[in-house]
Amino acid sequence: MKKTLVGPLLTIIAVVLVAALFVYFFVSLNRLDKKLTAVSTTVAQDSSQITAIVNFFNSNLNGQTNQTAN
Repeated sequence: MKKTLVGPLLTIIAVVLVAALFVYFFVSLNRLDKKLTAVSTTVAQDSSQITAIVNFFNSNLNGQTNQTAN
């Protein structure tokens, strides 16, 4: 009887496929992490700009209220 290499060959193919899946998931998660970091940075910048605008309006309204009261 001849020894065949079908078993070890299928095992090697299965291991390579599993490794490829892990690499694919790692790359996908890394890409998503970069996008999430960019979005959170943008949200923080927009939030600080909105806060500055609201503070500007509040200070102007407080100034107008104080002038009419005097």
